[in-house]
Amino acid sequence: MTTKLEPFSVLMAVYCKDDPFYLNDALSSIYQNSLLPAELILVEDGPITDELSKIIDYWNKSLNIVRIKLENNLGLGNALNIGLKNCNNEIIIRVDADDLNREHRFLTQILYLKEHQDIQLLSSWVEEFEHTPGDKKVFRKVPPSYKLVNFSKKRSPFNHPSMAFRKSAVLSVGGYGNEHLYEDYALWMKLLYIGVKGDNIQDVLVDMRFSNDALKRRGGIKYAISELKAQLNFYHSGFISFPRLILNIATRIFVRVIPNSLRVFIYRELLRR
Repeated sequence: MTTKLEPFSVLMAVYCKDDPFYLNDALSSIYQNSLLPAELILVEDGPITDELSKIIDYWNKSLNIVRIKLENNLGLGNALNIGLKNCNNEIIIRVDADDLNREHRFLTQILYLKEHQDIQLLSSWVEEFEHTPGDKKVFRKVPPSYKLVNFSKKRSPFNHPSMAFRKSAVLSVGGYGNEHLYEDYALWMKLLYIGVKGDNIQDVLVDMRFSNDALKRRGGIKYAISELKAQLNFYHSGFISFPRLILNIATRIFVRVIPNSLRVFIYRELLRR
């Protein structure tokens, strides 16, 4: 007898600076999955290029794409909130516009959520790549459920490119906030703080496009200020203690302002092995 699986929505946001070739690869990886979504809610965060629009048109029928076109660029958090409210299914799987989903990603997560009804948030390990999957041998490993809360006080406990969640849980805290560059991390902290249960599949389900150049761009005053605001927000919300606040500020802001070459070394050799 075939097991009946709950239908799910894929949620994606695109904007004008996304690469059309990367978007095509991302949509292709959705189509090639062993289990297809009931719908793909695709939010266009402001006007997009003709090249991006043509890619979306090409995949429109195959993936049952629901296009939501925003007149202005509102930022990732706002775009995702609009898409979230337009999803017609309780289970939502996030997909970024430049990452590759492994063939059994959706089936693996849907089966897990079916068997663990108490789990509201679910991601997995991801493997970074620059040109072709596997070329970096760098993994973002996140912990199993019993380590999530403690881990979250230091770093994001989930990988956002491989995230699946129950819509009702995310809406219960108002959805994504306006924490610039930290929308995902802040949302997971809010949910874990009120007792929502999550887990991470201890295997790679997504190949995440991430180059040394992208890592270099994650430095500078803008990122340092966003980091400071995020940590202060976590402290004032009661998520972390004052000693943890000081430690996080000292270590995380330090990484943002050091020379690019040193940041790449720390990231590759110390944080992702």
